[in-house]
Amino acid sequence: MRRKRTGHGGAALPAALIALAVSSALAAGLANLSRTELMIARDRQRMAVALAAADACLATVTASLPAGWDLDTVLAGPDGVSATADDGVLAAPAGCRAMARPAPGPAAPPRVQVSIDATAGAGHRIVDAVLGRATDPIPSLLWLASADRIGAVSGTLALDGSDPADPARPGWAALGAPGRPETLDAWLGAQAGGVVTSGGTVPPITAPVPPLVALAGRIRSAGAGGPETLAAAPPAAPALALVAGDLIVGAPQWGAGLLYVDGVVDVRSSFAFAGVLVATGGIRVASGATLDVAGAVWLGAAAGDTLSVAGTMAVRRDQASIAQADGLLTLPRAAALVGVRDPG
Repeated sequence: MRRKRTGHGGAALPAALIALAVSSALAAGLANLSRTELMIARDRQRMAVALAAADACLATVTASLPAGWDLDTVLAGPDGVSATADDGVLAAPAGCRAMARPAPGPAAPPRVQVSIDATAGAGHRIVDAVLGRATDPIPSLLWLASADRIGAVSGTLALDGSDPADPARPGWAALGAPGRPETLDAWLGAQAGGVVTSGGTVPPITAPVPPLVALAGRIRSAGAGGPETLAAAPPAAPALALVAGDLIVGAPQWGAGLLYVDGVVDVRSSFAFAGVLVATGGIRVASGATLDVAGAVWLGAAAGDTLSVAGTMAVRRDQASIAQADGLLTLPRAAALVGVRDPG
């Protein structure tokens, strides 16, 4: 007797084929999705690398801009002359271009808009930033025009970058100069205990060259006094002073404010100063002599050693004294980032 066919066997094959087709479509879709996600991940990686390169370029460009008061020289380009072909062109590291143009809005405070165009590998990024001037002067106890031939400390040099009036504020650097701070680190390490830094003093920093020539012009225009502003006994009245040539301290003297010496500060006795002391020819402290500065010291690129300390020299941060000097004549500032935008 024949068995009756139910028909279920005939339906199984089409169902299996449909399931296989669906599975194949899902697998293809997942493979395509994986490829898409991989491409997106690669694009994001390229963008991240390019954005990091643009940020690094912006930081380098900002740090390399000259210290000063306005930003006109930045807009004038490398030749320093306005209305020429290189207006706005900024020196930038390999792999990026930097252009400056006037920032929109009021003229004060001084600001420029900088566009960074960076390429890293297969990535490309553009960053727009607004640069201005820092709120405070260079945060360094000793601001040097050059890290070469700093000199030797056979006596004692004490550096204190802490702020007793506001311990929460970041400490100031022991030294600041153009170039890599490792050069200054090496100098500190070579002084064999002659240089003593307090706990609040941070390591050396890279800083632009002090604009001493421009500062001297501003001091002269402001009608500064001379060495007569120094006192033979404390207290000394804050003053704006400029000394043409070396300043030889052969007897105890006190001073305050902003003192610009267009030569060497040669201390052979005791000298105490509160504010900003500028010496284009460097500082010499003889054996047995003392120099005590509450504020900051700015030094030019001397023909010989910038520092020669056989006696005792101390520089400690004093915000009130620096603010007093800044009130007599606005001090130069480094360029600083005001804002940044990432248009892509």
